[in-house]
Amino acid sequence: MICPNCGNVVDDNAAICVHCGTATPKGISLGIGKTPEPPVDPNEPASKGMTALSFFIPMFGIIYGAIESGKGKKKAGKAYLIGAVLGMVFWVVVITIFTILMCALPFIILLLFGTTPQ
Repeated sequence: MICPNCGNVVDDNAAICVHCGTATPKGISLGIGKTPEPPVDPNEPASKGMTALSFFIPMFGIIYGAIESGKGKKKAGKAYLIGAVLGMVFWVVVITIFTILMCALPFIILLLFGTTPQ
């Protein structure tokens, strides 16, 4: 067989090329030459910075929480999603209060100064 990396002739039963050290197709089928995936800890804690970012930018928290949950980091993904939900509630409350105050502003000016804004 021919080595796919260096092009030298290699024994048909060789798992690794003796010339360059690259795994041959037979070696790849045996799992040689592949880097094993590191184990994922589902209880890995969430990053405080990412959780805060999830709170202030809820869409980021939803996306990043889904990605982390998909990687198997359930605890971190859940924290980012909870941060996003709390952030959405916070922003709805802030925008609602701001809207109410802006709508009431002419009446507040009338009460305080006895005249309407022009």
